[in-house]
Amino acid sequence: MTRTPSIRPLPTWRATAALLLALGALAPLRAAPLSATLIAERACPATVAIRHDANPGAIHLDPGTRYPVVGANRPDQPSHYLLRLQGVEPPQRWVARDCGRLVEVADTATPPAPTGEPRYLLAVSWQPAFCERRGRAPECRDQTPQRFDARAFSLHGLWPQPRDNVYCDVPAKARALSRDGDWQQLPALALAPDTRRELDRVMPGTRSALHRHEWVKHGSCYGDDPEGYFADSLRLLAALNASPVRDLFVSRIGQHLRASEVRAAFDRAFGKGAGERVQLVCHDGLISELRLALKGPIEAGHGLDALLRAAPPRAAGCKGGRVDRAGRD
Repeated sequence: MTRTPSIRPLPTWRATAALLLALGALAPLRAAPLSATLIAERACPATVAIRHDANPGAIHLDPGTRYPVVGANRPDQPSHYLLRLQGVEPPQRWVARDCGRLVEVADTATPPAPTGEPRYLLAVSWQPAFCERRGRAPECRDQTPQRFDARAFSLHGLWPQPRDNVYCDVPAKARALSRDGDWQQLPALALAPDTRRELDRVMPGTRSALHRHEWVKHGSCYGDDPEGYFADSLRLLAALNASPVRDLFVSRIGQHLRASEVRAAFDRAFGKGAGERVQLVCHDGLISELRLALKGPIEAGHGLDALLRAAPPRAAGCKGGRVDRAGRD
């Protein structure tokens, strides 16, 4: 495939970090150790440095979400905290002290019971962009323009919120395997044949046992068995792929797509305000993932439109990127 000449790939976070280190702007190693949790109160940017606004992925805090705090810029009266975020690169990010409220660490193996209506993030991938970075992954070696995930969103996961609501009643060994990436060693899941076939089709990562990892980390906190968890995930994904949002992405393969256009498509598909609940994740100038904020019970009668509009707004994430086509550049 040929990249559009007018679009220059963004520098990777590693290159950005190396540059900042050389300039003396990146200081996570100088952070005073701290063990606490920050409950976000504002959608603050999460940057890789205190004195620099570099923010790979345009990551912002999600108000109401708990984040592990691993350090502070000063042991007494800090102005910034160093957080550990999941699913971003680099995972350690600085935020200003007034972005949230510091509390004692909760036991991550037994998260606090959620209050009010349940909240979730539905993470869906644009698989060709994922495979640009992970070409050796089993699910990427045989990707073709004819395969389902070349022209549709694929399932990454359904994540109960807040962010630290993970590994509920999961044995230490399984947690370690999940965190270390040894997903093939995790226990097989009892799924109905039809569910497993559909999961293999729309979740290419099953070839790397992604579904086992997602169940152990997130599904264990869902309040249902693996069959129910993945059946609900598949239903939500099907609603998204049947919408004009998918049509927009397919029509713009190989072209740049702005976050504002994606959010407008969600408004048209799922009602006014739905787009404000959608966050874009980009890597190297490509849109790699959408994260949809949902609120309410995921059951019959609660469609994707209602779940989106009931959720709190999210930061838009990256400003946009190219919609990649299947195959290696």
